[in-house]
Order: sequence, then structure tokens, then C-alpha cells
Amino acid sequence: MLEVPMWLVEKVINNNVVNAIDKNNKEAILTGKGIGFQKKKGELVDPEKIEKIFLPDMDKQSYKLEEIFKDTPIEFIKIVTECIEYGKQFLKKELNANLYITLIEHLNLVLQRVKQGAVLNNPMLFDMKHFYPQEFAVAEYTRNRINQVLGVHLPIDETGFLTMHFLNAENESNSTGQIMNTTQFLQDVLRIIEEQYEIKLDPALYEYGRFVTHLKYLSQKIFEGIREEDDDDEFYISVQKKHKEAYECVKKIEAYIKEEYEFLMSQEEKMYLTVYIKRILLKTQKSSKKVIDDQEKE
Repeated sequence: MLEVPMWLVEKVINNNVVNAIDKNNKEAILTGKGIGFQKKKGELVDPEKIEKIFLPDMDKQSYKLEEIFKDTPIEFIKIVTECIEYGKQFLKKELNANLYITLIEHLNLVLQRVKQGAVLNNPMLFDMKHFYPQEFAVAEYTRNRINQVLGVHLPIDETGFLTMHFLNAENESNSTGQIMNTTQFLQDVLRIIEEQYEIKLDPALYEYGRFVTHLKYLSQKIFEGIREEDDDDEFYISVQKKHKEAYECVKKIEAYIKEEYEFLMSQEEKMYLTVYIKRILLKTQKSSKKVIDDQEKE
């Protein structure tokens, strides 16, 4: 039979939130309806009232959680917790505990703006949706749950802002600045391809998603200054000759990366880009032809 952890009240934050310690003096913040009602320091927490246990990584984080939870309705904490747990399962990743803080703070501000009739447009919405589709899906789930449970109307632009929060929480090195730099890099490379061939790439294509994923890895190498050594020039040259049209575009991307980031691409990186561009061009052309054929049939 599993032992049920026993928690002692260290501090009552409000009727629904307490700061508690276990038998090993490990500190946690516990939430649950009525969990702190008429409780005093040293008293046993009713385990049946515990809905969520937060284990802060540091004292500063613990203090911040206490401050936020103190003035946040338990229903709101429940929604945010549900959405974060959904995100963990959907993304199959652990999310930084700071997400509880940043998400509650952000949503509180958003709800205040909505009440005042002020709506922020998100110019990055399209890019967030197509560059980070999984995180965008979690953000959309969060927006819909907030709207459904609280009876408000957060606009679709908010999904883009929420996507940033989930991206930040996936990795400690995923700062907002880094995400913006990666997004800018993706925008620039895709624009070079579209201008080179006078086409519009279709984000719905499977090849588009794979290409964007590859570009993310490439951007990480560029920002971290990681360059791989070349070892088979003859093979790379054969790829360049086979896909001359795509390689011409790669040379423009190479020049952009060298000028903008002072990074020299390896032959291997240029080969991969050549192959990816060739594939996405073929799929884009087939997709465009199908659209034209369907229009002619109509």
C-alpha cells in the first residue's frame, strides 16, 4: 500500500492555497478548494483537499508563486493547471515551473484588457502557427478553455502570444529573444526561396513542416557557432550538379547567413538545404498544378 505524503501547514496564503512542508522539511505550495480555511501553522493538511502540489525550484520562485496565488481565484488556477498539464502530455515534454507564474500573470493582464475593450493585434500570428504548430495547438487549447470556462472572448491573436509562453517553458535556454531570432531567420530564408522562384510556399505541405524543422536546427548551429567539418566533397558536389536550380538558391541563403551572422556553412549543410529545397519546389509545383486543374474543371 502506497504511503500518502503528509503535509504540515507552514503558512496560509488564502483559503485555497497554503505553503506546506513534508516530513523531510521539503517545501511546497498546495492548492485546493478550502485547503487553507481556518488552518494554522503546524496543522495537518487534509489530503483529500489537495488538488495540485507545486514544488518551486528556488526561494524566489516560491515567493513569486505565493504572491500570485494569493490574489488569484482557485477556479483560474485550476484552468491554468489543466492547460499546462495538457501541454505536457501533448508536447511530451516537461515544462518549466515558471510557466505557472508567467501564464497567470499574462492572462490576468489580457483579461483586464478584454474588459476594457482593448485588443492587441499579433503580427507574428501566422509565423507562430506555421513555425511552431505543436505549441500553437496547445496555446489554442488554452485560449478556448479560458473562453469556455470564464465566458470571455480572447481573440485568435492571443493564441500567438500564448504560444511564446509555451515555447519559453520547453527549454530554459528558450528565451523570448532567441525565439524571435529563430523566427526572423526562418522568415528570411523562406522569403529568399519565394523571391528566387516567384512562388508562395504552402505551410500546409508536409515538406514545408519538415523543412522548417531542419531550418530550426540550422539556426541553432548558427547561433551557437557550431560548424561541422566536411569529409566527402565529391559526394556533395554531385548533389549540387544534380540539383543545379536548387543549389543556386542555396548560394543566396549561404551569402545571407555569412553576411547576417558571420557563419560559414559546411558542404553538408548546403547539401541538405539543396535537397530540401528541391523537394519543396516539386511539391509546391504539383500543388499549384492541382489547384489550376481543379479551377479549370469548375
